[in-house]
Amino acid sequence: MVGRRSAKDTAKLIDEVARGDRLLEDIKDPQLRETVRLALRLHKDPYTAPDARTRSRIRARVLFGLHPHNATLVDRLAIAFELLGRPTPYAMRALAVGLVIVAVGASTAVVSSGTVADDALYSVKTTSEQMRLALATSPEDRAVVELSIAEHRLAEATALATLGDEDNAIVATSEYGEHMANAAAELAQVETLQPETATLVVQLQQRIDEHRATAAAVVARLADDPNRASAAAALSAVAARGAPAAGLSPAAAIAQDAADTADEAASLAERMAIPAPTTDAPPSSSGADRDVTPPTGKATPRGGEAASSDSARGQNERVSKKERAAESARKAADEAKASAKKAKEGSRRTPSPTPRHR
Repeated sequence: MVGRRSAKDTAKLIDEVARGDRLLEDIKDPQLRETVRLALRLHKDPYTAPDARTRSRIRARVLFGLHPHNATLVDRLAIAFELLGRPTPYAMRALAVGLVIVAVGASTAVVSSGTVADDALYSVKTTSEQMRLALATSPEDRAVVELSIAEHRLAEATALATLGDEDNAIVATSEYGEHMANAAAELAQVETLQPETATLVVQLQQRIDEHRATAAAVVARLADDPNRASAAAALSAVAARGAPAAGLSPAAAIAQDAADTADEAASLAERMAIPAPTTDAPPSSSGADRDVTPPTGKATPRGGEAASSDSARGQNERVSKKERAAESARKAADEAKASAKKAKEGSRRTPSPTPRHR
């Protein structure tokens, strides 16, 4: 063969020999003939992978040279960020974030359960209480939640009275009566329709008796302290037992008693909010006294006027706080009265079932 063949020509020649269109012996160039012969041989005997025994020997040698160690904190953090960074598990990441939020919220609610008015987490406590009421569906469930809230208010009133905070103690006492009336009103709606509700009413009355005993003990303990006697007077409304109302069902009677407790606390707050009368200094009877000036000719110092102004400002702030407390207590008392009225109407709308004659 004359001339120099290209790689394309060589590949074409190999294909012709492989198909049988040309014989290997017809290639005159010995170097080209040897190239085609090697190409055909490689085509008929391709490279084979190692057998199973060889692979096992290689794997054992590689694993023997490894030295594993425990995962470090950096390794765990890297794995956590890698998992969070993947785009696929959006639901899992949302679930994890939701669980963290729920855990934080639950811990905050637990911490806020012992707070009283004016504390930073008190709003969290009241919000969680409203959520519990919203989730309660049956009258019995709502009565249980209202009873729990009422007991929290009684605990707040006891703590505030011990601290000498009479205004907030009175408000907490009035709100105690409100929630107790709400609980009784819920039970009054189904009192005569469901026999098991009567057991709940009896248990509610027993808890009220325990509350009265607790309040009476606190009043007796704080009555001798002049700084906390007025605050302890707020709990006297809880400790005193009212006369049972005639013609009412047991639940309606409890609601009316609770409303009377709230009203008594509100009346006490309103009496305390009335400012005490101030007495002015009597004017001088002689004109000579009004014309007298200091012998030095200097102006009279105004320190007494500044002190009097600060005292008046502090008095106004105290009166304003007591007025706000009286408004809050009266609002709770009005809600308690509305619940007592609802309890009376509910007990009338639910007549006792008539027995069946066989």
